[in-house]
Amino acid sequence: TAHTDALGPQSFNLSLSQRRAKTVMLYLASKGIEPTRLSAEGEGEFSPIASNDSEDGRAQNRRVEFKILAQ
Repeated sequence: TAHTDALGPQSFNLSLSQRRAKTVMLYLASKGIEPTRLSAEGEGEFSPIASNDSEDGRAQNRRVEFKILAQ
């Protein structure tokens, strides 16, 4: 799951986070992880972990999270 800070339009941030997630997924697949075991999801600016009122907080919100699920 990829995320963005709150700067810019919501629609742009959602698209950006989806591209970010897809890029990470493609990288992992290029390193040998079976693509069928991967998925990419963009959350945009909707799940911040820090305040978007400071540069440090915005930097923390620009992130990719991995969710590992048991099979």
